[in-house]
This record gives sequence, structure tokens and C-alpha cells, in this order.
Amino acid sequence: MILTKQELAAKIWATANVLRKNIKASEYKDYILGFMFYKYLSDQEVNYIKDSGGTREDLQNVTNENIQLLRDRLGYFIAYDDLFSSWQTLGKKLGAQIVTEAIDRFYQSLNKQSARVFYVYHLEVDHHSGVFNALDAGLSKLGENLGSRDKAVRDIIDLVAQIPTQSRSYDVLGYIYEYLIREFSSEAKKDGAFYTPHELTSLMARIIAERLKDRNPNEDLQVYDPCVGTAGLLLNIGTEIGKYHDKDHIRYYGQELITETSNLAKMNLFMKEISYENLIIRNADTLDEDWPIDPENHCGPLYVDAVTANPPYSAHWDPELHTSDERFRQYGLAPSTKADLAFLLHCLYHIKPDGIVAIVLPHGVLFRGGAEEEIRKNLIENNNIETIIGLPSNLFFSTGIPVIVMILSKNRAASDVLFIDASQAFQKDKTQNVLQESDVQRIYDAVIVRRDIPHFARLVSKEQIVAEGYNLNIPRYISATQEEAPYDLYALMTGEIAGDELDSFADFWQQFPQLRAKLFTADGAYSRFLTEDIAGVIHADEGVAAFQSDFQTHCQGFHTYLTHTLVDSPTDERTHDAIAGTLFQTFRQSALVDAYDIYQAFSDRWTAIDADLTRIHDEGREICRQIEPDIVLKKNAKTKRFEEVMVGMRGKVIPLGLIKKTYFPEDLAKIQELLRKADDAAAAIQDSFENLSDDAKEAIVKDDDESKYELKKLKAAIKSPIDLTVDDIAALRQLLHEIDTEKAYKKQAKTADAELEKKTEAKAQTLTDAEVHDMLEKTWVTPVTDAIQSVMQRVIEDFIHALKDLKQKYADPLSELDKQEQEESAKLKALMSELTGSDTDVKALKMLMEEL
Repeated sequence: MILTKQELAAKIWATANVLRKNIKASEYKDYILGFMFYKYLSDQEVNYIKDSGGTREDLQNVTNENIQLLRDRLGYFIAYDDLFSSWQTLGKKLGAQIVTEAIDRFYQSLNKQSARVFYVYHLEVDHHSGVFNALDAGLSKLGENLGSRDKAVRDIIDLVAQIPTQSRSYDVLGYIYEYLIREFSSEAKKDGAFYTPHELTSLMARIIAERLKDRNPNEDLQVYDPCVGTAGLLLNIGTEIGKYHDKDHIRYYGQELITETSNLAKMNLFMKEISYENLIIRNADTLDEDWPIDPENHCGPLYVDAVTANPPYSAHWDPELHTSDERFRQYGLAPSTKADLAFLLHCLYHIKPDGIVAIVLPHGVLFRGGAEEEIRKNLIENNNIETIIGLPSNLFFSTGIPVIVMILSKNRAASDVLFIDASQAFQKDKTQNVLQESDVQRIYDAVIVRRDIPHFARLVSKEQIVAEGYNLNIPRYISATQEEAPYDLYALMTGEIAGDELDSFADFWQQFPQLRAKLFTADGAYSRFLTEDIAGVIHADEGVAAFQSDFQTHCQGFHTYLTHTLVDSPTDERTHDAIAGTLFQTFRQSALVDAYDIYQAFSDRWTAIDADLTRIHDEGREICRQIEPDIVLKKNAKTKRFEEVMVGMRGKVIPLGLIKKTYFPEDLAKIQELLRKADDAAAAIQDSFENLSDDAKEAIVKDDDESKYELKKLKAAIKSPIDLTVDDIAALRQLLHEIDTEKAYKKQAKTADAELEKKTEAKAQTLTDAEVHDMLEKTWVTPVTDAIQSVMQRVIEDFIHALKDLKQKYADPLSELDKQEQEESAKLKALMSELTGSDTDVKALKMLMEEL
């Protein structure tokens, strides 16, 4: 069963709700992820045996020679009874002791090379500090007694059995980590510092991959993260570089202060099928213990191709211990209460002369004084800083502060710095701000082209930065905030609109040259609206119609290309980038429509498309004709637990609903008509019930709810009427008839729906090649091009809305308001002059009229 993110989250939360009262959030994720990793290792061993021509059952009588072979090839050996799949067959016999003993045997099977992956340091260290610490030493926390612990173990294993260990569309382990720290809010919040949002890691990885893509693909590339966390940054770098470079020639180095988190990094990297020979993760303090080292160079510092990091912000350290440290000698020592630039210098120190650094930092490093100002000055004078990207606040679960990404290198000839203000580039997701794919692409493109982009990017010379006192605060050089047009005093008085405000729509007037004269009449520098029907005039304009037609032509061309690429041709991990390139080439010159909005429309649908492509790649194209049970999670009212429930069948790739609409529209229309009639009958039932006399209602209403009738009482009242009139009985008979009518229509609709389901399932499994092609085009391509069309239509609608707002802005000029006030005052005076009364009253009225 293929799980989407949403389905995976629901399953995790269902089990979490049962166990969380006994386990802290940070510990719960360790159990989930630990069992996931063990399952992955078990599956890898079985798959290796199958690929070698054997079967899983061969492990029951495995020879010592074959055990050694597995240890040499995989780095470990898991006995048949200790396989995750074997645990699943044990039922209630499975318990904590079986798991603990299996983990112990696993550690004993490791070879010396793989031991450094699965232990914190090396084989001699107590294995309780290894990657399976939670499963080995921590199972006692799962319950108060043996029975409750064993049951908890079975519950978690049942959950993990359904979780994919890999997904091409998202980082499964990283997603689970992030999801759990989000849901278990308060005490888990501190753990959020270790997880960098996927969109941000993707941006940094793409920038690094672009720099390294032309390296010799047969030579080792070395990437390093000194604050590796769960290894999300390294994973994304591997994915992006892997598009251009042999993945077996990428070596991953990582260092992490917290033991449990370094274990997660190892699991995450290993589950991405990275060979243990290429995986070097160390548990230590990066600033206190300089690493990595080069064993081939007298254990001196290792210089790598790329370093990426998201270090802890404003961490404390002891600079007095590093006065002679080579990493900081050329630049200076960061203050003891703010180690941000110490981490940066560590990263810069460890890259090769042609290497690259991408690091996440708090904004303070750009402008704080003292020791940090001196370091900043040296970085600028040495031309190390290439790019500074200001990001939105509230991107991280653990902190709301805005951060930057800084790109650095060594031996750089150029001295300018590119500033990018992406602080407004986000979408709101509940309490978090999220970078969209279009935001990432926009920032990436700006980094690559290195040119000025209004309100977004600016290339600044070293001379200007020096003139600013080496202050790198982004607003000094570029700002994404655009000032709103001020109110024009003359416009406020007269209701006429200033030419400057209309000029803000210059792109539209240029694209639609006849439109401005149709909407406005000009009187010098000011204009008035000619029409109340702004939308009608715009939609009727020939220029607007031509623009829409031209855009439609581009869409049709892209539709044809997308169909050929996704449906007619083999796909791989470069397919997405190829499509994105063609998309921008097709739409970048489209007037008025932002190509990045079009890219977002494509990206919003890519995850589902990619999931389908992955299944087809793994299982074959024939699955386009296959169906499978549609399983959902539903809460059991008795047990209060979520359970899997089959709600029908679904197409593995092609939605059954699409097949219904395409091949059986008459059947659907028939069902919809029956349901409409059932709704009409339900409305008639309500009317009849409400129009009953009080006596008739009293005879049939429920004892605990007088607003509802009880069918049993209704039938009894008709059969044996007591104190009811002939009209009452007739009204009750009519009510019963309408109830029966509704039931009949619903029954017919249910029968017709069941018959349609059978026809649809049969059709799904007998689609011709041409029909499969058509269905895939409608499943993948049509939603994308429809969404792109909607982007263009939204531009026109937003233009209409903006003009309506402008009209409303000056709808009540002050001069008109003053005139109305004078007219109303005159009317009031006239009325008051007709009033009579005592001399005192008349005198008071005269005084009031003078005030008016």
C-alpha cells in the first residue's frame, strides 16, 4: 500500500494517541524511527538474497560462509527469526524481549567498517550508545509491566509495517521527525532546531549542485555538514548532485553534538541506499573538536567540495580555547555568547579552493558590532561572501526569528555581493510560513543569474559595502516591501483619479492599448471612470480576448509537450527539471502572467504525478489497468482507536471517478437525478412534518426530541389513531408516503451506484492502450494545464478587482460630501423656521440655526 504524507501522518498519530501518555514526544519518535530503520535493514537483506537468486526462507538454513558474505556485502547479518517480517508472524508471542535479543545479535554481526555507522564511535564502545538505543535499552519505558510493554511493541511494529522506508516524493524519516515534533508541541519544541524545512534544504542543495555539476563524475565528491541534525541537508545535496554525478562517488561527512540526533542522521542516510563506506557521521562538538580529518595527510584537516550547515543560533562557546586555532586565525574569534560566525569560519576552512559553503544564520551576523564586525570585514576584504539571502520569519517550528542563507567560497576574484530579499516569499500554513516551490525557484534563479531584480535582488559592489561600514543588513541595499500609493488630495476632493495611480497599471495599458480609453475619460493629469461595468468592458476588449487566445495557444503547446514527456516517454529523476525548463521557456515571455505562478501551478500537482510515475517504474505500466482496496482510517466508536476500513476499490494509478465520468456519464447522470429526487422528497418530508397539527405532532415525535419524528410512532398513529381528526390522519399518511418515496429513491441510487462501481472496475481492468494513454493524459496533464489557465484568468480578475477598488477609493469626493452637508443643513433650517413656541424656545432655535 502506497501512503501519501497525509495517510502516513494519520497512521502515526493514531498509534501515538495510544502510547503518548507513557512516552515523551522526543522518545516516541525514536521508537518509530528505530523500528523503521530495522525494517529497512531486514528488507534490504531479503532483497539482496532474492536478487542473488535465493528466497527469504534460505535464511533458515544459512551457512557460515553465506553469513560472512552478507556481512561483507551489507555490513551486517540478520537471522531469519530476527527479521522484521518474521516478527510480524508471531502475533501475541511478539514482545519486548524478542526485540532486545534480536538487536543484541545484530550488533554482534557487524563488521568493523559498518560498526562506525551503527555505533556512536567504534566497535569497542558499549552498543547501548548505538543507533538502536531506544529499541535495545529503552523498551522498558513503553509500559508499566511486561504485558503492556509487549502490546506497545506490537502496536508500533504494526504501524511501522505500513510505513514506506523510502519515497521519491518526500523524505519519509525527515517528514515523520518533523510531523511528530509539530504535533507534540511543548516539550518537543526544543527538538525542532535539528530539522531544517525541506524547501530550505532543497534551495541550498540546488545552489551547491549547480556549482559542482561539472566535476569529474568518476571522482569522489565530498560533502560535509558540521551540524548534521537528521541529515536533511546532506540528503538533498546527494539528490541534487546525483542528477549529474555518480552517486557511488559521493562521500557524506557529518558531525552532530546530540547522540540521538546523530543516530537519526545515520539511519536517514543509510535508508537512502548510501553505502556505509561513503557514510561518515561523528558524534562530537564541532567547535571544540575540529573535524573531519584526512587520514592520508597525517590526519590533518580534510578539505571537501561543499559544506552546508544550519548551526544552533547564538550558541555559547569558549573562544579563549581557540586563540591559535587555524580555522579562525585569519578572520578572528566570534564572541563567547554568539558562536554563529565561528561555525561559518569552520565551514569555510574545510572547503577546497574551488569549494562552496551554504549556511543558515540569524540576521544578527550581518550587522552586530565588536568581534563579529571584524570577522565580517575580513570576509568582505577576502571576497569570501558571494550571496546573502534574507528569508521569511517563522519558517522553523522551533523559532520564529527570520534567518539568512549565506553562500561563501575561497579564492574568489570577484568582490561584489548579491543581496536577495525573499522575506515576503512565503505561503501561510496555520502558524508557520512555508516556502513554496515557486519561491525556491525564484530565489535559485536569482542566485544563478546574479543581476538586479526590482524589490528582490541587487548586486552590490565592495566599495559600497565598505562605505556602509561593512554593515550587511539587507534593507540597506534592497527591500521587498513596496509602498502603497498615497491618497491624492485633489483626487479626494474631486473624485478624479491621478495619472500616477493609473500608470501603476502600465503593463496592462501596454498589453491592451485600447482599454484605457474605454474605461476612463481624461482631463489633463486626472481621469474619471466612464463605466460602472468595469468587468464587462474588460472582458469585451479585443486586446484582452487576443491575450487570452494567445495564452491558450501556449497552453495547448505545453499540454502536447507534457503529454509526450509524461505519457509517451520514459521518465527519470531529471524529468521534473526538464519540464520546469520547458515551462519557463514557454511562459517566461508571457505578458502580465508571472512564470513563477505558472510554475507553482505545475508544482502543486507534481507530487501526485511523481508518486504515480514511481509506482509505474517499480511495478510496471500494467498497473494502470489494476485496482486495489481503498483503505481509510476510521475511529472505532467502542475502542476509540483508529482502524483500517475498506471503503471500496481504487485505481492504482487511474482514478475510478475519472473512468466513470469518461465512459459512463449517463449512469452518473441517472444516479445524480435519483439523489436529487431523494433530496426533494426529504424537503417535502420536512415541510409536511412542520405543517402537522399540534395533536398530530405530539403523536409521532420522539420522547427526547420534539423536533424529530419517530417512524414507529408514525405508523402506530396511522394504524390506531387516538384523538386525531381525519385531516390529521391524511397528513400523517402523506408524511409516511414521502418517507417511503425518499427511501425508494435512495435505494435505487444505491443499487445504480453499486452497478456502476462494477462496470467501472471492469472497465478499469480492460482499458486498451489508447484508452490508458487518454486516461493518463486526463489524470496528469489536463489538471496541470487547467491550473495554468486559471493563473492567467486570475490575473485578469485581479486587474478587474484592483480597478473596482480604485473606483471605490474615490467614490465619495470631499467636495460632494460638503455640498450634501450644505443641502441637508438648508433643509433642516427650513424645517426649524416653521417651528413655534415660547419666546425662549424661538430664541434657542435661532441660535441653533446660526450654528448650522
